[in-house]
Amino acid sequence: MSSDYKNYSKTKSLSYSEKRTSRCLSCGKENIKPGRRYCSTQCRRELVWVLSLSKGLLQTLNVRYATFSFTENYVSLDVMPAWSNTISRFSYKRKPGYAPAHALKDLILDAGADWHNKRNNKISPSLSSQLILRARIEKRINPGSVKADINITPKLSADQKKSLKSLNINMENFVAGNHETEIKKGFREMAKLYHPDKGGDGERFKQISNAHETLMQWAKNPKFRSNRALPGCWSYDSYKKRWSPPLQKNLSA
Repeated sequence: MSSDYKNYSKTKSLSYSEKRTSRCLSCGKENIKPGRRYCSTQCRRELVWVLSLSKGLLQTLNVRYATFSFTENYVSLDVMPAWSNTISRFSYKRKPGYAPAHALKDLILDAGADWHNKRNNKISPSLSSQLILRARIEKRINPGSVKADINITPKLSADQKKSLKSLNINMENFVAGNHETEIKKGFREMAKLYHPDKGGDGERFKQISNAHETLMQWAKNPKFRSNRALPGCWSYDSYKKRWSPPLQKNLSA
């Protein structure tokens, strides 16, 4: 086993882990356009198609959770079977010029061929799956690393997001704290600066008051969006039977 792969195994992460918002989620290409998650529609489609192809292998191996990640040199598929809390790692070295999607496809085909070879030797389907997974167990990997948590963020309209900016409310603080408390706190701090009685801008204070009212109306009947996602890797949940893209840092997007 090469030292390159050993270093990779110790710190599994996508090549865009530190600057996810500026790298393509599909191939890792840097400096994509602001606000974009993929460098191109074709790039996204290629990876989504291969991830869809992987579902057949995951179902055959009776996988409960899985993650897919890549570096410049390797792609990795970490899986947790329904009958165990141990993690098995399938990895494949990327050939020069190979996109992560192409390397993942070869990984899937190799694993599938391994399973069929065992079946041809009269080994039962379930035992064939267990033998393949046991041969790839990585005890150093935390089982929790493949279980995607539910990420819940406020569902805000364009006006409501604008109101957050008017009250200078940080989105992360808004998500983590008590919504009404954060709204009132933001209004008080901005009112100190712009209240007409204290020499402030009357028009700006009116905007702040409207922003406060808009957000307090939302807080009376808050709406949220939720999804299961992990930072730094694609995640699969067998109950949903779908892959979710990596969790983004930019909560306001």
